[in-house]
Amino acid sequence: MSAGSPLVFRPSFAQRAMAMLLFAGSWLVGVRALAQIMERLPVLRASLKVAEAAGEPTWSFWVAVTAAIGAVVAGSLLLLGTLLGVLMVEGSQVLVDDLGLSVEHNALPAPLARRVGAGRLLWKQVSRLERSGPFFVLRGGAEPALGRKDPSLRFLMVDELERLVLMILERSPHIRHDD
Repeated sequence: MSAGSPLVFRPSFAQRAMAMLLFAGSWLVGVRALAQIMERLPVLRASLKVAEAAGEPTWSFWVAVTAAIGAVVAGSLLLLGTLLGVLMVEGSQVLVDDLGLSVEHNALPAPLARRVGAGRLLWKQVSRLERSGPFFVLRGGAEPALGRKDPSLRFLMVDELERLVLMILERSPHIRHDD
């Protein structure tokens, strides 16, 4: 590798397309569930009025409403999670140069990108490469005299992942690989 020309690892087209399909599917399921709830709301309201007029308990109505609201909240959280995943796949890249490597999440705002694992590590700082859920995590060993927290970089997926992992294992003198 020549000086000044870093290798760039990005997600492939197929990986980006799969993330977009996952997001679109989550969005469509959420919209359909919300539409069904809105369709049945007049029927539920009429059932509530009939039950109250007859003096019968209305707990089943409240259970149905609570379940519907819970489903909408759960769907919204899933949708936000898939949106974050899409943004991480679309805007992520791993840059490798002679001094170290950096992970960038360009589609996310800077503070959020740093929180989910963007940053830079020198080769001599890389101490572990591990898998945590869907992420690949590179942990750095901060010098204890500075009292800083160990930096860690996270990326979701990139094209030529095997080549990147082999390069990290080869160039990092202090790496400890955990399965």
